[in-house]
Amino acid sequence: MRICVLGAGATGGHFAYRLAQAGHEVSVVARGAHLAAIRENGLGFVGGEERGTVAVAASDDPASLGPQDVVIVGVKATGLAAMVPLLKPLVGPHTLVLFPQNGMPWWYPVGEDLPHALPDLPIFRLARGFLDYLSPSQIAGGTIYSGNEIREPGVVFNSSPGKNFVSFSELVPEGEAATDRLLDAFSGTDMIASRPAGVRSSMWRKLLQNMSGSAIALATRNRSSISREDPRLGEIYSRIIVEGNAIAKAWGYEVEIDPAEVMAKIAHHRPSLLQDYEQGRPMEIGEIVLAPAAFARAAGVPCPSLDAVAAIVARLAIDKQLYSDD
Repeated sequence: MRICVLGAGATGGHFAYRLAQAGHEVSVVARGAHLAAIRENGLGFVGGEERGTVAVAASDDPASLGPQDVVIVGVKATGLAAMVPLLKPLVGPHTLVLFPQNGMPWWYPVGEDLPHALPDLPIFRLARGFLDYLSPSQIAGGTIYSGNEIREPGVVFNSSPGKNFVSFSELVPEGEAATDRLLDAFSGTDMIASRPAGVRSSMWRKLLQNMSGSAIALATRNRSSISREDPRLGEIYSRIIVEGNAIAKAWGYEVEIDPAEVMAKIAHHRPSLLQDYEQGRPMEIGEIVLAPAAFARAAGVPCPSLDAVAAIVARLAIDKQLYSDD
Protein backbone atom coordinates (compact mmCIF):
# COMPACT_ATOMS: atom_id res chain seq x y z
CA MET A 1 0.00 0.00 0.00
CA ARG A 2 1.00 3.62 -0.54
CA ILE A 3 0.87 5.11 2.93
CA CYS A 4 1.80 8.64 3.94
CA VAL A 5 2.28 9.76 7.54
CA LEU A 6 1.40 13.44 7.69
CA GLY A 7 3.32 14.70 10.70
CA ALA A 8 6.00 12.08 11.33
CA GLY A 9 6.96 13.12 14.83
CA ALA A 10 7.10 10.74 17.79
CA THR A 11 3.98 8.61 17.30
CA GLY A 12 3.63 9.30 13.58
CA GLY A 13 7.26 8.32 13.11
CA HIS A 14 6.62 5.03 14.91
CA PHE A 15 3.73 4.28 12.52
CA ALA A 16 5.93 5.09 9.53
CA TYR A 17 8.79 2.92 10.79
CA ARG A 18 6.61 -0.13 11.43
CA LEU A 19 4.71 0.08 8.14
CA ALA A 20 7.88 0.62 6.09
CA GLN A 21 9.53 -2.26 7.93
CA ALA A 22 6.58 -4.43 6.82
CA GLY A 23 7.27 -3.61 3.17
CA HIS A 24 4.73 -0.89 2.41
CA GLU A 25 5.54 2.15 0.25
CA VAL A 26 5.76 4.72 3.03
CA SER A 27 6.32 8.45 2.78
CA VAL A 28 6.42 11.03 5.55
CA VAL A 29 5.76 14.74 5.79
CA ALA A 30 8.08 16.37 8.30
CA ARG A 31 10.06 19.58 8.67
CA GLY A 32 13.23 21.17 9.96
CA ALA A 33 16.09 19.16 11.43
CA HIS A 34 13.89 16.08 11.74
CA LEU A 35 13.19 16.10 7.99
CA ALA A 36 16.85 16.70 7.15
CA ALA A 37 17.94 13.77 9.32
CA ILE A 38 15.38 11.39 7.78
CA ARG A 39 16.48 12.37 4.28
CA GLU A 40 20.14 11.86 5.09
CA ASN A 41 20.08 8.81 7.35
CA GLY A 42 16.63 7.25 7.04
CA LEU A 43 14.03 7.05 9.81
CA GLY A 44 15.58 5.58 12.93
CA PHE A 45 13.93 3.68 15.77
CA VAL A 46 15.04 2.71 19.28
CA GLY A 47 12.85 0.63 21.56
CA GLY A 48 14.08 -1.73 24.26
CA GLU A 49 16.71 -3.93 22.61
CA GLU A 50 15.55 -3.01 19.10
CA ARG A 51 17.53 -0.63 16.91
CA GLY A 52 16.67 -0.05 13.29
CA THR A 53 16.47 2.29 10.33
CA VAL A 54 14.15 2.34 7.33
CA ALA A 55 14.28 4.30 4.09
CA VAL A 56 11.17 6.40 3.46
CA ALA A 57 10.35 9.20 1.04
CA ALA A 58 10.41 12.42 3.05
CA SER A 59 9.18 15.89 2.17
CA ASP A 60 7.83 19.09 3.67
CA ASP A 61 5.49 19.49 0.70
CA PRO A 62 2.56 17.00 0.61
CA ALA A 63 1.77 17.96 -2.98
CA SER A 64 5.09 16.42 -4.07
CA LEU A 65 3.95 13.01 -2.79
CA GLY A 66 0.56 12.84 -4.51
CA PRO A 67 -2.61 10.90 -3.61
CA GLN A 68 -2.18 7.90 -1.31
CA ASP A 69 -4.06 4.73 -0.45
CA VAL A 70 -3.90 5.71 3.23
CA VAL A 71 -2.89 8.84 5.10
CA ILE A 72 -2.20 8.69 8.83
CA VAL A 73 -2.42 12.13 10.40
CA GLY A 74 0.32 11.90 13.00
CA VAL A 75 0.05 15.31 14.65
CA LYS A 76 -1.58 16.04 18.00
CA ALA A 77 -4.95 17.74 18.19
CA THR A 78 -3.20 21.09 18.61
CA GLY A 79 -1.69 20.72 15.12
CA LEU A 80 -4.83 19.65 13.26
CA ALA A 81 -5.87 23.09 12.04
CA ALA A 82 -2.65 23.36 10.05
CA MET A 83 -3.35 19.95 8.50
CA VAL A 84 -6.58 21.00 6.77
CA PRO A 85 -4.82 22.40 3.66
CA LEU A 86 -1.80 20.08 3.88
CA LEU A 87 -3.86 16.89 3.80
CA LYS A 88 -5.84 17.78 0.68
CA PRO A 89 -3.20 16.97 -2.02
CA LEU A 90 -2.65 13.53 -0.45
CA VAL A 91 -6.30 12.57 -0.82
CA GLY A 92 -7.77 10.83 -3.87
CA PRO A 93 -11.33 9.54 -4.31
CA HIS A 94 -10.55 6.27 -2.48
CA THR A 95 -8.01 7.43 0.11
CA LEU A 96 -8.62 6.42 3.71
CA VAL A 97 -7.49 8.98 6.30
CA LEU A 98 -6.83 7.82 9.84
CA PHE A 99 -7.00 10.39 12.63
CA PRO A 100 -5.51 8.76 15.79
CA GLN A 101 -5.37 11.79 18.10
CA ASN A 102 -5.78 11.89 21.87
CA GLY A 103 -8.73 13.64 23.46
CA MET A 104 -12.06 14.66 21.98
CA PRO A 105 -11.70 14.28 18.17
CA TRP A 106 -12.98 16.67 15.53
CA TRP A 107 -14.89 13.84 13.84
CA TYR A 108 -16.98 12.91 16.91
CA PRO A 109 -20.30 14.30 15.58
CA VAL A 110 -19.83 13.04 11.98
CA GLY A 111 -22.63 10.60 11.21
CA GLU A 112 -23.67 10.50 14.87
CA ASP A 113 -27.18 10.96 16.32
CA LEU A 114 -26.39 12.98 19.45
CA PRO A 115 -28.58 12.81 22.59
CA HIS A 116 -27.71 16.38 23.68
CA ALA A 117 -26.75 19.65 22.06
CA LEU A 118 -23.10 19.47 21.07
CA PRO A 119 -20.82 21.80 23.09
CA ASP A 120 -19.28 24.56 20.98
CA LEU A 121 -15.66 23.44 21.11
CA PRO A 122 -12.86 24.74 18.87
CA ILE A 123 -11.95 21.20 17.81
CA PHE A 124 -15.35 20.73 16.16
CA ARG A 125 -14.89 23.83 14.01
CA LEU A 126 -12.30 21.91 11.97
CA ALA A 127 -14.99 19.66 10.51
CA ARG A 128 -15.99 22.16 7.83
CA GLY A 129 -12.44 22.26 6.44
CA PHE A 130 -11.85 18.50 6.40
CA LEU A 131 -15.31 17.62 5.09
CA ASP A 132 -14.83 20.01 2.20
CA TYR A 133 -12.79 17.27 0.48
CA LEU A 134 -13.30 14.14 2.61
CA SER A 135 -16.46 12.04 2.62
CA PRO A 136 -17.41 10.34 5.92
CA SER A 137 -16.58 6.96 4.33
CA GLN A 138 -12.95 8.08 3.92
CA ILE A 139 -12.47 8.85 7.62
CA ALA A 140 -11.29 6.46 10.32
CA GLY A 141 -10.88 7.44 13.94
CA GLY A 142 -8.53 5.78 16.36
CA THR A 143 -6.77 5.68 19.69
CA ILE A 144 -3.13 4.89 20.43
CA TYR A 145 -1.49 3.18 23.39
CA SER A 146 2.20 3.73 22.74
CA GLY A 147 4.91 5.81 24.43
CA ASN A 148 7.17 7.64 21.96
CA GLU A 149 9.56 10.60 21.96
CA ILE A 150 11.89 12.37 19.53
CA ARG A 151 15.08 12.87 21.52
CA GLU A 152 17.21 13.55 18.47
CA PRO A 153 16.26 14.43 14.88
CA GLY A 154 15.31 11.50 12.72
CA VAL A 155 15.02 8.93 15.52
CA VAL A 156 11.92 7.67 17.35
CA PHE A 157 12.47 6.46 20.91
CA ASN A 158 9.79 4.06 22.14
CA SER A 159 9.27 3.55 25.88
CA SER A 160 6.67 0.77 25.62
CA PRO A 161 8.38 -2.12 23.78
CA GLY A 162 6.03 -5.03 23.24
CA LYS A 163 3.07 -2.93 24.39
CA ASN A 164 2.23 -0.77 21.40
CA PHE A 165 -1.38 -0.79 20.29
CA VAL A 166 -3.56 1.14 17.87
CA SER A 167 -7.31 0.71 17.65
CA PHE A 168 -9.29 2.28 14.82
CA SER A 169 -12.51 1.99 12.89
CA GLU A 170 -14.47 3.57 10.09
CA LEU A 171 -17.02 6.24 11.05
CA VAL A 172 -19.72 4.93 8.71
CA PRO A 173 -20.33 1.41 7.32
CA GLU A 174 -19.28 2.44 3.80
CA GLY A 175 -15.69 2.77 5.03
CA GLU A 176 -15.41 -0.80 6.33
CA ALA A 177 -13.50 -2.27 3.37
CA ALA A 178 -10.83 0.44 3.44
CA THR A 179 -10.39 -0.02 7.17
CA ASP A 180 -10.00 -3.77 6.65
CA ARG A 181 -7.15 -3.13 4.24
CA LEU A 182 -5.34 -0.90 6.73
CA LEU A 183 -5.79 -3.49 9.48
CA ASP A 184 -4.20 -6.02 7.13
CA ALA A 185 -1.29 -3.63 6.53
CA PHE A 186 -0.60 -3.50 10.26
CA SER A 187 -0.77 -7.29 10.57
CA GLY A 188 2.82 -7.56 9.39
CA THR A 189 4.17 -5.18 12.01
CA ASP A 190 5.07 -5.29 15.70
CA MET A 191 2.34 -2.75 16.45
CA ILE A 192 -0.88 -4.53 17.41
CA ALA A 193 -3.85 -3.08 15.50
CA SER A 194 -7.50 -3.84 16.16
CA ARG A 195 -10.98 -2.61 15.32
CA PRO A 196 -12.99 -1.62 18.41
CA ALA A 197 -16.62 -2.58 18.81
CA GLY A 198 -17.42 1.13 18.63
CA VAL A 199 -15.00 3.89 17.70
CA ARG A 200 -16.58 6.50 19.97
CA SER A 201 -16.81 4.10 22.89
CA SER A 202 -13.10 3.37 22.42
CA MET A 203 -12.43 7.11 22.30
CA TRP A 204 -14.25 7.65 25.60
CA ARG A 205 -12.28 4.86 27.29
CA LYS A 206 -8.96 6.41 26.30
CA LEU A 207 -10.18 9.92 27.11
CA LEU A 208 -11.17 8.89 30.64
CA GLN A 209 -7.67 7.56 31.28
CA ASN A 210 -6.01 10.68 29.90
CA MET A 211 -8.23 13.16 31.72
CA SER A 212 -7.46 11.39 34.99
CA GLY A 213 -3.93 9.95 35.03
CA SER A 214 -2.31 12.27 32.49
CA ALA A 215 -3.92 15.38 33.98
CA ILE A 216 -2.85 14.45 37.51
CA ALA A 217 0.68 13.73 36.29
CA LEU A 218 0.78 17.19 34.70
CA ALA A 219 -0.63 18.91 37.78
CA THR A 220 1.99 17.27 40.03
CA ARG A 221 4.81 17.14 37.43
CA ASN A 222 5.18 13.40 37.95
CA ARG A 223 4.97 10.22 35.92
CA SER A 224 1.49 8.84 35.30
CA SER A 225 2.06 6.13 37.89
CA ILE A 226 2.04 8.71 40.71
CA SER A 227 -1.73 8.19 40.98
CA ARG A 228 -1.07 4.56 41.91
CA GLU A 229 1.80 5.37 44.26
CA ASP A 230 0.14 8.20 46.21
CA PRO A 231 -3.18 7.16 47.87
CA ARG A 232 -4.45 10.75 48.00
CA LEU A 233 -3.92 11.21 44.29
CA GLY A 234 -5.32 7.74 43.70
CA GLU A 235 -8.57 8.85 45.31
CA ILE A 236 -8.82 11.84 42.95
CA TYR A 237 -7.96 9.58 40.01
CA SER A 238 -10.77 7.17 40.97
CA ARG A 239 -13.29 9.98 41.36
CA ILE A 240 -12.48 11.36 37.91
CA ILE A 241 -12.89 7.90 36.37
CA VAL A 242 -16.30 7.51 38.04
CA GLU A 243 -17.33 10.95 36.81
CA GLY A 244 -16.09 10.06 33.34
CA ASN A 245 -18.16 6.87 33.31
CA ALA A 246 -21.23 8.99 34.04
CA ILE A 247 -20.39 11.55 31.34
CA ALA A 248 -19.89 8.88 28.68
CA LYS A 249 -23.13 7.14 29.72
CA ALA A 250 -25.06 10.40 29.42
CA TRP A 251 -23.88 10.60 25.81
CA GLY A 252 -24.89 7.01 25.06
CA TYR A 253 -21.72 5.03 25.83
CA GLU A 254 -21.54 2.50 28.66
CA VAL A 255 -17.77 2.32 29.06
CA GLU A 256 -17.93 1.26 32.75
CA ILE A 257 -14.22 1.56 33.49
CA ASP A 258 -13.18 0.09 36.85
CA PRO A 259 -10.86 2.67 38.51
CA ALA A 260 -8.87 0.02 40.38
CA GLU A 261 -8.37 -2.05 37.25
CA VAL A 262 -7.05 0.80 35.09
CA MET A 263 -4.99 2.24 37.96
CA ALA A 264 -3.15 -1.07 38.27
CA LYS A 265 -2.13 -0.77 34.61
CA ILE A 266 -0.97 2.86 34.61
CA ALA A 267 2.30 3.15 32.72
CA HIS A 268 5.40 4.42 34.51
CA HIS A 269 6.08 7.16 31.98
CA ARG A 270 5.77 10.90 31.50
CA PRO A 271 2.56 11.42 29.53
CA SER A 272 2.49 13.58 26.43
CA LEU A 273 0.65 16.37 28.28
CA LEU A 274 3.56 16.67 30.69
CA GLN A 275 6.16 16.32 27.93
CA ASP A 276 4.54 19.18 26.03
CA TYR A 277 4.46 21.35 29.17
CA GLU A 278 8.11 20.71 29.93
CA GLN A 279 9.24 21.29 26.35
CA GLY A 280 7.12 24.39 25.76
CA ARG A 281 4.87 22.91 23.06
CA PRO A 282 1.16 23.70 22.52
CA MET A 283 -0.92 21.55 24.86
CA GLU A 284 -4.06 19.45 24.35
CA ILE A 285 -5.75 20.92 27.43
CA GLY A 286 -8.92 21.72 25.51
CA GLU A 287 -9.32 18.27 23.99
CA ILE A 288 -8.24 16.13 26.97
CA VAL A 289 -9.62 17.86 30.08
CA LEU A 290 -11.87 20.79 29.16
CA ALA A 291 -13.85 18.96 26.45
CA PRO A 292 -15.18 16.16 28.71
CA ALA A 293 -16.06 18.78 31.31
CA ALA A 294 -18.01 20.67 28.64
CA PHE A 295 -19.79 17.44 27.64
CA ALA A 296 -20.69 16.95 31.32
CA ARG A 297 -22.24 20.42 31.54
CA ALA A 298 -24.17 19.89 28.31
CA ALA A 299 -25.66 16.67 29.70
CA GLY A 300 -26.20 17.97 33.25
CA VAL A 301 -23.67 15.60 34.81
CA PRO A 302 -21.72 16.89 37.87
CA CYS A 303 -17.95 16.36 37.72
CA PRO A 304 -16.36 18.29 40.62
CA SER A 305 -13.06 16.36 40.68
CA LEU A 306 -12.55 16.72 36.93
CA ASP A 307 -13.46 20.41 37.12
CA ALA A 308 -10.90 21.00 39.88
CA VAL A 309 -8.02 19.26 38.11
CA ALA A 310 -9.01 20.82 34.77
CA ALA A 311 -8.88 24.31 36.29
CA ILE A 312 -5.41 23.67 37.71
CA VAL A 313 -3.83 22.25 34.55
CA ALA A 314 -5.49 24.85 32.33
CA ARG A 315 -3.97 27.59 34.49
CA LEU A 316 -0.54 25.95 34.27
CA ALA A 317 -0.77 25.87 30.48
CA ILE A 318 -2.16 29.40 30.17
CA ASP A 319 0.55 30.86 32.37
CA LYS A 320 3.19 29.28 30.16
CA GLN A 321 1.32 30.47 27.03
CA LEU A 322 0.84 26.90 25.83
CA TYR A 323 -2.95 27.02 25.79
CA SER A 324 -5.59 29.68 25.24
CA ASP A 325 -9.36 29.50 25.59
CA ASP A 326 -9.52 31.28 22.24
